[in-house]
Amino acid sequence: MAASAERDTRSTGMGPLIAGLLRPYRGWLVVILLATGVETAMSLAAPWPLKIVLDQVIEGQAPPAWMGRVAGAMPGDGVMRLAALAAIATVIIAALGALASYVDNYYTESVGQWVANDLRVRVYDHLEHLPLAYYDTHQTGTLLSTITDDIATIQGFASSATLGIAVDLLTIAGMLGLMFWLSWDFALVTVGVAPFLLLFVTRFRRAVKKATREVRQRESEMVGVVQQGLESIRVVNAFGRQQLEEEHLQDASRATVLAALKARMVKSLVSPSSR
Repeated sequence: MAASAERDTRSTGMGPLIAGLLRPYRGWLVVILLATGVETAMSLAAPWPLKIVLDQVIEGQAPPAWMGRVAGAMPGDGVMRLAALAAIATVIIAALGALASYVDNYYTESVGQWVANDLRVRVYDHLEHLPLAYYDTHQTGTLLSTITDDIATIQGFASSATLGIAVDLLTIAGMLGLMFWLSWDFALVTVGVAPFLLLFVTRFRRAVKKATREVRQRESEMVGVVQQGLESIRVVNAFGRQQLEEEHLQDASRATVLAALKARMVKSLVSPSSR
């Protein structure tokens, strides 16, 4: 991307950029949020039928009044009615969760594809209006990498990553709510480790961003080597410089691999803390 656009993106962050790209699809985002809420609620309600089986069916505890009224419409005796209620609840929870998962995945992918389309057109329009002197100091391969790989990264963040973050946040909020409702003192002990986890993640976030940026730079350089070699293929063949061009690509590819492994090593330090 252009130097000015790149500086603006770094100064303002990716958040405003993603917000501006998502603004035309507010209606779809509402559908995604509703479906995500239903999916999260179903994941939290999944153990509830098992609780009915363990408490009311196996141990014989008295069911709540509302549960007794609902089970009264089932065929069979009292225990079988409760077991049938648990089975029907399991099917309903699974069906609603699957339907909500389909809706949010479909609309999230749609939003991601259209966001990538809008950003791709915007970047290309920006490149077309740059002065010719800009292309004297920037490789075409780097620009191609921006239009393809970088936009694909933003697309993934706007779709799957954003959806995953939303689902995780809603799930954590629901779990914390249930924990404090069931046993607030035990919940406080569990939440006590959260500040240390946040401190650890914040500590390594800058290193992860730096390593990821280096990977993107190495990938752009590799694309630039390939693009330059293919553009001058006639000259390369005429002077027998195939071996030299292959060495250039091998060096760029090796640097990309080392940068990717370094980034994975840094990210792996954060992964165990999230479990």
